[in-house]
Amino acid sequence: MAEIIQEIFCDPPMAIARLGGSTAPLEAYSWTKPPNPRTDSETIITPDWSLRILPGGTVEPHKPASITFRDGNLIRPVCPFIEVHARLGEPGSDPSTWKDAPLTPELLASAGVTPAAVRLTITARNRKAARRRQNPALIFGTFPAVSIAGDQHLPVPLDGVSPPAASPPMIPSGRLIPLGNVQIMQSAAQPAPGSVTWPSTIDISIFRFRFTPALGRFYGPPQAAIATRESPVPAVELRDSFLDPGAGWFGQPGLGGGFVEPADTFDETGPRTAVSLGVVDDTCEVHIDVTLTLPGRPPGAAPLIAQTTVFVAPPDFAPDRRPFLSLADELNDRAADAATRTGLMTVQEQDSWVQDLFERVYETVSLMNVDRYRSENSMDPLPDDAMHLVATPIPGDGVLPDTQAMGSRDALRNRNFSVLPASIDVPLPLSQHARIRHRALSNIDSLRALAASDAKRLGQLVRGPFEAESGENGRSTTMRMPPFMMNSNANPLTLAAWQYALLMQWADRAGGPAPAAMPVVADSGGPAPLSPAAAARRDAVLARLGSAGP
Repeated sequence: MAEIIQEIFCDPPMAIARLGGSTAPLEAYSWTKPPNPRTDSETIITPDWSLRILPGGTVEPHKPASITFRDGNLIRPVCPFIEVHARLGEPGSDPSTWKDAPLTPELLASAGVTPAAVRLTITARNRKAARRRQNPALIFGTFPAVSIAGDQHLPVPLDGVSPPAASPPMIPSGRLIPLGNVQIMQSAAQPAPGSVTWPSTIDISIFRFRFTPALGRFYGPPQAAIATRESPVPAVELRDSFLDPGAGWFGQPGLGGGFVEPADTFDETGPRTAVSLGVVDDTCEVHIDVTLTLPGRPPGAAPLIAQTTVFVAPPDFAPDRRPFLSLADELNDRAADAATRTGLMTVQEQDSWVQDLFERVYETVSLMNVDRYRSENSMDPLPDDAMHLVATPIPGDGVLPDTQAMGSRDALRNRNFSVLPASIDVPLPLSQHARIRHRALSNIDSLRALAASDAKRLGQLVRGPFEAESGENGRSTTMRMPPFMMNSNANPLTLAAWQYALLMQWADRAGGPAPAAMPVVADSGGPAPLSPAAAARRDAVLARLGSAGP
Protein backbone atom coordinates (compact mmCIF):
# COMPACT_ATOMS: atom_id res chain seq x y z
CA MET A 1 0.00 0.00 0.00
CA ALA A 2 1.31 3.45 -0.91
CA GLU A 3 2.51 5.82 1.80
CA ILE A 4 0.60 9.05 2.35
CA ILE A 5 1.30 12.28 4.24
CA GLN A 6 0.17 11.59 7.79
CA GLU A 7 1.51 14.69 9.55
CA ILE A 8 3.55 17.81 8.91
CA PHE A 9 5.94 19.62 11.25
CA CYS A 10 8.17 22.70 11.27
CA ASP A 11 11.93 22.63 11.70
CA PRO A 12 12.82 24.37 13.93
CA PRO A 13 9.65 24.48 16.04
CA MET A 14 11.08 27.52 17.84
CA ALA A 15 13.44 30.19 16.53
CA ILE A 16 15.07 33.44 17.67
CA ALA A 17 15.11 36.48 15.42
CA ARG A 18 17.10 39.62 16.22
CA LEU A 19 16.26 43.19 15.32
CA GLY A 20 18.42 45.18 12.94
CA GLY A 21 18.17 48.22 10.69
CA SER A 22 20.21 46.87 7.77
CA THR A 23 18.50 45.43 4.71
CA ALA A 24 21.11 42.64 4.56
CA PRO A 25 20.48 39.72 6.93
CA LEU A 26 23.21 38.32 9.14
CA GLU A 27 24.75 35.22 7.60
CA ALA A 28 25.07 31.94 9.46
CA TYR A 29 28.05 31.09 11.63
CA SER A 30 29.10 28.40 14.08
CA TRP A 31 30.81 28.48 17.47
CA THR A 32 34.16 26.70 17.37
CA LYS A 33 37.29 26.37 19.48
CA PRO A 34 40.00 28.93 18.67
CA PRO A 35 43.10 27.53 16.94
CA ASN A 36 45.30 29.72 19.13
CA PRO A 37 45.11 28.61 22.79
CA ARG A 38 46.33 32.04 23.90
CA THR A 39 43.23 33.80 22.63
CA ASP A 40 41.17 35.70 25.20
CA SER A 41 38.07 33.61 24.51
CA GLU A 42 37.14 29.96 24.72
CA THR A 43 35.00 30.37 21.59
CA ILE A 44 35.33 31.97 18.18
CA ILE A 45 32.85 32.22 15.34
CA THR A 46 33.41 30.75 11.88
CA PRO A 47 31.27 31.32 8.77
CA ASP A 48 28.81 28.57 7.89
CA TRP A 49 26.55 27.81 4.96
CA SER A 50 23.85 30.43 4.49
CA LEU A 51 20.93 30.93 2.11
CA ARG A 52 20.84 33.89 -0.25
CA ILE A 53 17.39 34.81 -1.63
CA LEU A 54 17.39 35.33 -5.40
CA PRO A 55 14.85 37.24 -7.52
CA GLY A 56 11.68 35.19 -7.68
CA GLY A 57 12.14 33.83 -4.18
CA THR A 58 14.45 30.86 -4.81
CA VAL A 59 17.43 30.36 -2.52
CA GLU A 60 21.10 29.79 -3.26
CA PRO A 61 23.42 28.33 -0.62
CA HIS A 62 26.72 30.13 -0.11
CA LYS A 63 29.45 30.23 2.50
CA PRO A 64 30.84 33.72 3.21
CA ALA A 65 34.56 34.22 3.78
CA SER A 66 33.84 36.33 6.86
CA ILE A 67 30.89 37.47 8.96
CA THR A 68 29.71 41.08 8.80
CA PHE A 69 27.56 42.29 11.69
CA ARG A 70 27.02 45.91 10.63
CA ASP A 71 26.59 47.93 7.50
CA GLY A 72 27.83 51.30 8.72
CA ASN A 73 25.76 52.06 11.82
CA LEU A 74 23.01 49.64 10.84
CA ILE A 75 23.00 46.23 12.51
CA ARG A 76 22.27 43.22 10.34
CA PRO A 77 19.14 41.40 11.56
CA VAL A 78 18.94 37.68 12.30
CA CYS A 79 16.28 36.30 9.96
CA PRO A 80 15.52 32.61 10.61
CA PHE A 81 14.41 30.20 7.91
CA ILE A 82 11.74 27.64 8.82
CA GLU A 83 11.39 24.38 6.87
CA VAL A 84 8.28 22.21 6.61
CA HIS A 85 8.62 18.44 6.72
CA ALA A 86 6.15 15.57 6.45
CA ARG A 87 5.72 12.22 8.16
CA LEU A 88 4.85 9.45 5.72
CA GLY A 89 3.10 6.17 6.45
CA GLU A 90 0.58 3.75 5.05
CA PRO A 91 -3.10 4.42 5.78
CA GLY A 92 -4.02 3.05 9.20
CA SER A 93 -0.39 2.25 10.09
CA ASP A 94 1.14 2.67 13.52
CA PRO A 95 2.76 6.14 13.93
CA SER A 96 5.95 4.46 15.12
CA THR A 97 6.43 3.18 11.55
CA TRP A 98 6.13 6.60 9.91
CA LYS A 99 9.24 8.19 8.43
CA ASP A 100 10.19 11.82 7.92
CA ALA A 101 10.57 13.42 4.51
CA PRO A 102 10.96 17.02 3.30
CA LEU A 103 7.76 18.63 2.05
CA THR A 104 8.58 19.32 -1.61
CA PRO A 105 6.52 20.10 -4.74
CA GLU A 106 7.06 16.49 -5.82
CA LEU A 107 5.67 15.14 -2.55
CA LEU A 108 2.72 17.50 -2.73
CA ALA A 109 2.07 16.44 -6.34
CA SER A 110 2.06 12.79 -5.28
CA ALA A 111 -0.70 13.73 -2.82
CA GLY A 112 -2.68 15.43 -5.61
CA VAL A 113 -2.08 19.05 -4.62
CA THR A 114 0.18 22.00 -5.47
CA PRO A 115 2.05 24.34 -3.09
CA ALA A 116 -1.10 26.50 -3.07
CA ALA A 117 -2.63 23.85 -0.76
CA VAL A 118 -0.21 25.03 1.91
CA ARG A 119 -1.15 28.15 3.83
CA LEU A 120 0.58 30.17 6.53
CA THR A 121 -1.42 31.94 9.24
CA ILE A 122 0.70 34.41 11.21
CA THR A 123 -0.09 36.11 14.49
CA ALA A 124 2.45 38.62 15.81
CA ARG A 125 1.95 40.30 19.18
CA ASN A 126 3.80 42.69 21.51
CA ARG A 127 2.35 42.38 25.04
CA LYS A 128 4.88 44.29 27.15
CA ALA A 129 2.73 47.29 28.02
CA ALA A 130 -0.36 45.09 28.39
CA ARG A 131 1.44 42.80 30.84
CA ARG A 132 2.75 45.67 32.95
CA ARG A 133 -0.68 47.25 33.22
CA GLN A 134 -2.76 44.04 32.99
CA ASN A 135 -4.69 45.75 30.23
CA PRO A 136 -5.27 43.69 27.05
CA ALA A 137 -6.17 46.88 25.14
CA LEU A 138 -2.45 47.72 25.17
CA ILE A 139 -1.51 44.64 23.14
CA PHE A 140 -0.58 45.48 19.57
CA GLY A 141 0.12 43.27 16.60
CA THR A 142 -1.55 41.67 13.58
CA PHE A 143 -5.29 42.21 13.94
CA PRO A 144 -6.51 40.13 12.15
CA ALA A 145 -3.95 37.36 11.61
CA VAL A 146 -2.04 37.44 8.30
CA SER A 147 -2.71 34.61 5.83
CA ILE A 148 -0.34 33.68 2.98
CA ALA A 149 -0.91 31.03 0.29
CA GLY A 150 1.96 28.64 -0.38
CA ASP A 151 2.42 29.82 -3.96
CA GLN A 152 2.86 33.49 -2.95
CA HIS A 153 6.55 34.37 -2.91
CA LEU A 154 6.75 38.10 -2.20
CA PRO A 155 7.47 39.33 1.33
CA VAL A 156 4.26 40.00 3.27
CA PRO A 157 4.48 42.73 5.95
CA LEU A 158 3.28 42.22 9.52
CA ASP A 159 1.67 45.49 10.56
CA GLY A 160 1.20 46.09 14.27
CA VAL A 161 -2.06 47.82 15.23
CA SER A 162 -4.18 48.01 18.37
CA PRO A 163 -7.02 45.51 18.98
CA PRO A 164 -10.28 46.49 17.25
CA ALA A 165 -12.06 46.79 20.60
CA ALA A 166 -9.46 49.09 22.18
CA SER A 167 -10.98 52.47 23.01
CA PRO A 168 -9.07 54.63 22.57
CA PRO A 169 -6.47 52.58 20.67
CA MET A 170 -2.86 53.11 21.70
CA ILE A 171 -1.91 53.07 18.00
CA PRO A 172 -4.27 55.58 16.36
CA SER A 173 -6.34 54.54 13.37
CA GLY A 174 -4.35 54.86 10.15
CA ARG A 175 -0.99 54.36 11.89
CA LEU A 176 0.98 51.16 12.50
CA ILE A 177 4.16 49.76 13.98
CA PRO A 178 6.01 47.49 11.50
CA LEU A 179 6.81 44.11 13.05
CA GLY A 180 8.73 42.61 10.13
CA ASN A 181 7.67 40.37 7.27
CA VAL A 182 7.34 36.74 6.19
CA GLN A 183 8.36 35.41 2.77
CA ILE A 184 7.65 31.93 1.38
CA MET A 185 10.52 30.66 -0.75
CA GLN A 186 10.10 29.31 -4.28
CA SER A 187 11.21 25.68 -4.38
CA ALA A 188 13.88 24.77 -6.92
CA ALA A 189 15.08 21.42 -8.23
CA GLN A 190 17.63 19.80 -5.94
CA PRO A 191 20.96 19.36 -7.80
CA ALA A 192 22.53 15.93 -8.07
CA PRO A 193 25.00 15.17 -5.23
CA GLY A 194 28.50 16.36 -6.10
CA SER A 195 27.35 18.72 -8.86
CA VAL A 196 27.44 21.82 -6.62
CA THR A 197 29.77 23.17 -3.97
CA TRP A 198 27.34 23.09 -1.08
CA PRO A 199 26.59 20.00 1.04
CA SER A 200 23.81 17.69 -0.12
CA THR A 201 22.21 18.11 3.30
CA ILE A 202 21.03 21.58 2.17
CA ASP A 203 17.80 20.94 0.27
CA ILE A 204 16.67 23.86 -1.89
CA SER A 205 13.52 22.02 -3.00
CA ILE A 206 11.94 21.91 0.45
CA PHE A 207 9.01 24.16 1.38
CA ARG A 208 10.53 26.90 3.56
CA PHE A 209 9.83 30.45 4.58
CA ARG A 210 11.83 33.21 6.24
CA PHE A 211 10.85 35.62 8.98
CA THR A 212 12.54 39.03 8.88
CA PRO A 213 12.15 41.08 12.09
CA ALA A 214 11.59 44.81 12.40
CA LEU A 215 14.26 47.51 12.43
CA GLY A 216 14.65 47.97 16.18
CA ARG A 217 12.79 51.24 16.70
CA PHE A 218 10.95 52.77 19.65
CA TYR A 219 7.53 54.39 19.57
CA GLY A 220 5.74 56.62 22.04
CA PRO A 221 3.35 59.55 22.54
CA PRO A 222 4.40 63.09 21.61
CA GLN A 223 5.72 63.63 25.14
CA ALA A 224 8.37 60.92 24.57
CA ALA A 225 9.94 62.94 21.74
CA ILE A 226 10.73 65.92 24.00
CA ALA A 227 14.24 66.30 25.42
CA THR A 228 14.54 66.99 29.15
CA ARG A 229 17.32 67.99 31.50
CA GLU A 230 17.60 64.40 32.71
CA SER A 231 17.33 62.98 29.19
CA PRO A 232 18.81 65.37 26.60
CA VAL A 233 18.27 62.69 23.94
CA PRO A 234 14.51 62.05 23.53
CA ALA A 235 13.30 58.49 24.08
CA VAL A 236 11.80 58.31 20.57
CA GLU A 237 12.26 60.17 17.32
CA LEU A 238 9.66 62.73 16.33
CA ARG A 239 8.40 60.61 13.44
CA ASP A 240 7.68 57.75 15.86
CA SER A 241 5.85 59.81 18.51
CA PHE A 242 2.29 59.12 17.37
CA LEU A 243 0.91 56.87 20.13
CA ASP A 244 -2.17 58.10 22.02
CA PRO A 245 -1.13 59.29 25.51
CA GLY A 246 -4.68 58.70 26.74
CA ALA A 247 -4.75 55.00 25.90
CA GLY A 248 -3.58 53.84 29.33
CA TRP A 249 0.19 53.41 29.07
CA PHE A 250 1.59 56.95 29.24
CA GLY A 251 1.72 58.42 32.75
CA GLN A 252 0.83 55.13 34.41
CA PRO A 253 2.80 53.26 37.08
CA GLY A 254 3.84 49.66 36.76
CA LEU A 255 1.63 46.91 38.11
CA GLY A 256 0.89 47.55 41.78
CA GLY A 257 2.04 51.16 41.53
CA GLY A 258 5.70 50.40 42.22
CA PHE A 259 8.89 50.35 40.19
CA VAL A 260 9.01 48.20 37.09
CA GLU A 261 11.75 45.59 37.08
CA PRO A 262 14.02 45.04 35.29
CA ALA A 263 14.19 48.85 35.25
CA ASP A 264 16.31 49.06 32.09
CA THR A 265 13.34 47.78 30.06
CA PHE A 266 11.06 50.61 31.19
CA ASP A 267 11.12 54.26 30.09
CA GLU A 268 10.02 56.60 32.88
CA THR A 269 8.85 60.20 32.90
CA GLY A 270 11.79 61.07 35.15
CA PRO A 271 14.59 59.40 37.11
CA ARG A 272 13.10 56.47 39.10
CA THR A 273 9.58 57.89 39.05
CA ALA A 274 7.96 54.50 38.31
CA VAL A 275 5.66 56.36 35.91
CA SER A 276 5.64 55.25 32.29
CA LEU A 277 6.70 57.52 29.45
CA GLY A 278 4.45 55.42 27.22
CA VAL A 279 7.23 53.92 25.08
CA VAL A 280 6.99 50.55 23.29
CA ASP A 281 9.38 48.75 20.94
CA ASP A 282 9.01 46.58 17.85
CA THR A 283 9.97 43.25 19.39
CA CYS A 284 7.22 40.65 19.30
CA GLU A 285 6.30 36.99 19.59
CA VAL A 286 5.23 35.42 16.30
CA HIS A 287 3.07 32.28 16.08
CA ILE A 288 2.88 30.64 12.67
CA ASP A 289 0.45 27.86 11.74
CA VAL A 290 1.23 25.93 8.55
CA THR A 291 -1.90 24.29 7.18
CA LEU A 292 -1.96 21.61 4.47
CA THR A 293 -5.32 20.69 2.96
CA LEU A 294 -5.25 17.29 1.25
CA PRO A 295 -7.95 15.62 -0.88
CA GLY A 296 -9.47 12.32 0.16
CA ARG A 297 -9.42 12.95 3.90
CA PRO A 298 -12.45 11.76 5.90
CA PRO A 299 -15.41 14.16 5.93
CA GLY A 300 -15.02 16.70 8.69
CA ALA A 301 -11.35 15.86 9.23
CA ALA A 302 -9.23 18.88 10.03
CA PRO A 303 -6.38 19.81 7.69
CA LEU A 304 -2.85 18.91 8.71
CA ILE A 305 -1.28 21.63 10.84
CA ALA A 306 2.34 22.36 11.83
CA GLN A 307 3.35 25.15 14.17
CA THR A 308 6.41 27.23 14.93
CA THR A 309 7.07 30.23 17.14
CA VAL A 310 9.61 32.99 16.54
CA PHE A 311 10.75 35.19 19.41
CA VAL A 312 12.12 38.59 18.38
CA ALA A 313 14.96 39.86 20.55
CA PRO A 314 17.46 42.75 20.54
CA PRO A 315 20.81 42.35 18.76
CA ASP A 316 23.54 40.23 20.32
CA PHE A 317 26.55 42.47 20.85
CA ALA A 318 28.87 39.64 21.91
CA PRO A 319 28.14 36.86 19.41
CA ASP A 320 31.41 35.02 20.09
CA ARG A 321 30.69 34.74 23.81
CA ARG A 322 28.35 32.02 25.05
CA PRO A 323 26.08 32.60 28.06
CA PHE A 324 26.27 30.15 30.95
CA LEU A 325 22.45 30.09 31.07
CA SER A 326 20.67 29.83 27.73
CA LEU A 327 17.17 29.20 26.46
CA ALA A 328 18.26 25.64 25.71
CA ASP A 329 19.33 25.21 29.35
CA GLU A 330 15.93 26.44 30.54
CA LEU A 331 14.14 24.03 28.18
CA ASN A 332 16.32 21.16 29.38
CA ASP A 333 15.13 21.98 32.88
CA ARG A 334 11.60 21.02 31.86
CA ALA A 335 11.84 18.64 28.94
CA ALA A 336 15.22 16.88 28.83
CA ASP A 337 15.58 13.15 29.30
CA ALA A 338 16.32 11.90 32.79
CA ALA A 339 20.01 11.25 32.02
CA THR A 340 20.54 14.89 31.10
CA ARG A 341 18.59 16.23 34.07
CA THR A 342 20.08 14.06 36.78
CA GLY A 343 23.62 13.61 35.57
CA LEU A 344 23.41 9.89 34.80
CA MET A 345 26.42 10.05 32.49
CA THR A 346 29.97 8.76 32.37
CA VAL A 347 32.73 10.42 34.39
CA GLN A 348 34.33 11.72 31.19
CA GLU A 349 31.03 13.17 29.94
CA GLN A 350 30.39 14.91 33.24
CA ASP A 351 33.91 16.35 33.29
CA SER A 352 33.44 17.66 29.75
CA TRP A 353 30.08 19.18 30.65
CA VAL A 354 31.44 20.93 33.77
CA GLN A 355 34.43 22.30 31.85
CA ASP A 356 32.12 23.61 29.13
CA LEU A 357 29.92 25.27 31.78
CA PHE A 358 32.89 27.07 33.32
CA GLU A 359 34.19 28.07 29.89
CA ARG A 360 30.80 29.70 29.33
CA VAL A 361 31.00 31.32 32.77
CA TYR A 362 34.38 32.80 31.85
CA GLU A 363 33.05 34.06 28.52
CA THR A 364 30.24 35.84 30.38
CA VAL A 365 32.60 37.29 33.00
CA SER A 366 34.89 38.57 30.25
CA LEU A 367 32.09 40.94 29.23
CA MET A 368 31.19 42.20 32.70
CA ASN A 369 32.15 45.32 34.58
CA VAL A 370 32.08 43.56 37.94
CA ASP A 371 33.08 46.77 39.74
CA ARG A 372 29.98 48.56 38.52
CA TYR A 373 27.70 45.59 39.12
CA ARG A 374 28.95 45.50 42.71
CA SER A 375 28.48 49.22 43.26
CA GLU A 376 24.88 49.07 42.00
CA ASN A 377 23.55 45.66 42.99
CA SER A 378 25.46 44.32 46.00
CA MET A 379 24.15 44.04 49.54
CA ASP A 380 25.56 46.84 51.69
CA PRO A 381 26.20 46.06 54.44
CA LEU A 382 26.11 42.30 54.69
CA PRO A 383 24.35 40.77 57.71
CA ASP A 384 26.72 40.86 60.68
CA ASP A 385 26.97 37.13 61.31
CA ALA A 386 29.64 34.48 60.81
CA MET A 387 28.04 33.19 57.62
CA HIS A 388 28.46 36.55 55.88
CA LEU A 389 31.25 38.54 57.57
CA VAL A 390 34.63 37.66 59.08
CA ALA A 391 36.25 39.74 61.80
CA THR A 392 39.35 40.90 59.92
CA PRO A 393 39.83 42.10 56.32
CA ILE A 394 42.00 40.27 53.80
CA PRO A 395 45.52 41.70 54.25
CA GLY A 396 46.37 44.22 51.54
CA ASP A 397 42.90 44.09 50.02
CA GLY A 398 41.48 47.35 48.69
CA VAL A 399 37.85 46.38 47.99
CA LEU A 400 35.84 48.86 50.05
CA PRO A 401 33.55 49.15 51.89
CA ASP A 402 34.84 45.98 53.51
CA THR A 403 31.39 45.07 54.92
CA GLN A 404 29.72 45.26 51.50
CA ALA A 405 29.22 42.10 49.45
CA MET A 406 32.56 41.06 47.87
CA GLY A 407 34.38 43.39 50.25
CA SER A 408 37.50 42.27 52.09
CA ARG A 409 35.49 40.99 55.09
CA ASP A 410 33.02 39.01 52.99
CA ALA A 411 33.10 35.40 54.25
CA LEU A 412 32.71 34.12 50.68
CA ARG A 413 35.92 35.78 49.47
CA ASN A 414 38.92 33.50 48.98
CA ARG A 415 41.40 34.83 51.55
CA ASN A 416 44.34 33.64 49.46
CA PHE A 417 43.68 36.41 46.94
CA SER A 418 43.81 40.13 47.62
CA VAL A 419 42.58 42.77 45.18
CA LEU A 420 44.43 46.07 45.03
CA PRO A 421 42.52 49.37 45.00
CA ALA A 422 41.59 50.93 41.68
CA SER A 423 44.41 52.80 39.95
CA ILE A 424 45.24 54.45 36.65
CA ASP A 425 46.82 51.19 35.49
CA VAL A 426 43.96 48.98 36.74
CA PRO A 427 40.76 51.08 36.85
CA LEU A 428 38.51 48.01 37.29
CA PRO A 429 40.35 45.74 39.72
CA LEU A 430 37.42 43.44 40.55
CA SER A 431 36.69 42.91 36.86
CA GLN A 432 40.32 42.04 36.18
CA HIS A 433 40.47 39.68 39.17
CA ALA A 434 37.24 37.93 38.12
CA ARG A 435 38.56 37.36 34.60
CA ILE A 436 41.88 35.97 35.84
CA ARG A 437 40.22 33.60 38.31
CA HIS A 438 37.51 32.37 35.93
CA ARG A 439 40.01 31.98 33.12
CA ALA A 440 41.92 29.59 35.37
CA LEU A 441 38.77 27.78 36.52
CA SER A 442 37.68 27.17 32.93
CA ASN A 443 40.33 24.43 32.99
CA ILE A 444 38.88 21.27 34.54
CA ASP A 445 42.12 20.49 36.42
CA SER A 446 42.11 23.89 38.16
CA LEU A 447 38.46 23.50 39.04
CA ARG A 448 39.08 19.99 40.38
CA ALA A 449 41.91 21.35 42.54
CA LEU A 450 39.54 23.96 44.00
CA ALA A 451 36.95 21.29 44.80
CA ALA A 452 39.59 19.02 46.34
CA SER A 453 41.01 21.81 48.54
CA ASP A 454 37.62 22.51 50.10
CA ALA A 455 34.80 20.03 49.56
CA LYS A 456 32.17 22.64 50.46
CA ARG A 457 33.56 25.55 48.45
CA LEU A 458 31.50 25.22 45.26
CA GLY A 459 28.31 24.60 47.21
CA GLN A 460 28.93 27.75 49.27
CA LEU A 461 29.76 29.88 46.26
CA VAL A 462 27.15 28.80 43.70
CA ARG A 463 23.60 29.95 44.33
CA GLY A 464 20.93 27.24 44.16
CA PRO A 465 18.16 27.49 41.56
CA PHE A 466 15.66 30.26 42.36
CA GLU A 467 17.45 30.80 45.68
CA ALA A 468 17.35 34.16 47.42
CA GLU A 469 18.54 34.83 50.95
CA SER A 470 16.63 37.00 53.37
CA GLY A 471 16.86 40.62 52.26
CA GLU A 472 17.99 39.77 48.72
CA ASN A 473 16.36 40.88 45.51
CA GLY A 474 17.67 41.55 42.03
CA ARG A 475 19.21 44.87 43.12
CA SER A 476 20.70 43.80 46.43
CA THR A 477 22.48 40.45 46.58
CA THR A 478 25.41 38.73 48.20
CA MET A 479 28.36 37.68 46.03
CA ARG A 480 27.07 34.13 45.60
CA MET A 481 27.60 33.09 42.01
CA PRO A 482 26.52 34.49 39.63
CA PRO A 483 27.00 37.70 41.62
CA PHE A 484 24.91 40.88 41.33
CA MET A 485 22.93 39.70 38.30
CA MET A 486 19.15 39.42 38.00
CA ASN A 487 16.82 37.21 36.01
CA SER A 488 13.86 38.42 33.95
CA ASN A 489 11.67 38.48 37.07
CA ALA A 490 14.12 40.80 38.86
CA ASN A 491 15.22 38.08 41.28
CA PRO A 492 18.83 36.92 41.75
CA LEU A 493 20.02 35.05 38.68
CA THR A 494 20.78 31.35 39.14
CA LEU A 495 21.70 28.29 37.16
CA ALA A 496 18.87 26.09 35.95
CA ALA A 497 17.98 23.28 38.37
CA TRP A 498 19.49 20.56 36.19
CA GLN A 499 22.74 22.53 35.77
CA TYR A 500 23.02 23.02 39.52
CA ALA A 501 22.28 19.34 40.21
CA LEU A 502 24.95 18.18 37.77
CA LEU A 503 27.52 20.63 39.16
CA MET A 504 26.89 19.55 42.75
CA GLN A 505 27.15 15.88 41.74
CA TRP A 506 30.47 16.63 40.06
CA ALA A 507 31.68 18.57 43.13
CA ASP A 508 30.71 15.64 45.34
CA ARG A 509 32.83 13.31 43.21
CA ALA A 510 35.73 15.74 42.79
CA GLY A 511 36.07 17.00 46.32
CA GLY A 512 34.12 14.82 48.70
CA PRO A 513 30.75 15.58 50.29
CA ALA A 514 29.05 18.69 48.97
CA PRO A 515 25.74 20.34 49.83
CA ALA A 516 22.78 18.37 48.56
CA ALA A 517 21.64 19.16 45.05
CA MET A 518 18.08 20.08 44.18
CA PRO A 519 15.69 17.11 44.20
CA VAL A 520 15.68 15.22 40.91
CA VAL A 521 13.67 12.44 39.38
CA ALA A 522 15.51 9.12 39.36
CA ASP A 523 15.15 7.72 35.86
CA SER A 524 11.47 8.06 35.21
CA GLY A 525 11.79 9.96 31.95
CA GLY A 526 9.40 12.61 33.25
CA PRO A 527 10.30 16.23 33.97
CA ALA A 528 11.98 17.16 37.22
CA PRO A 529 9.58 18.56 39.84
CA LEU A 530 9.32 22.31 40.10
CA SER A 531 10.97 23.95 43.06
CA PRO A 532 8.56 25.79 45.42
CA ALA A 533 9.72 29.16 44.04
CA ALA A 534 9.25 28.02 40.43
CA ALA A 535 5.82 26.57 41.22
CA ALA A 536 4.77 29.82 42.89
CA ARG A 537 6.01 31.80 39.91
CA ARG A 538 4.12 29.53 37.50
CA ASP A 539 0.89 29.88 39.47
CA ALA A 540 1.25 33.66 39.57
CA VAL A 541 1.80 33.85 35.82
CA LEU A 542 -1.17 31.60 35.09
CA ALA A 543 -3.38 33.63 37.41
CA ARG A 544 -2.27 36.85 35.74
CA LEU A 545 -2.90 35.48 32.27
CA GLY A 546 -6.31 34.27 33.33
CA SER A 547 -7.28 37.69 34.66
CA ALA A 548 -5.83 39.58 31.69
CA GLY A 549 -8.26 38.12 29.21
CA PRO A 550 -7.43 36.88 25.70
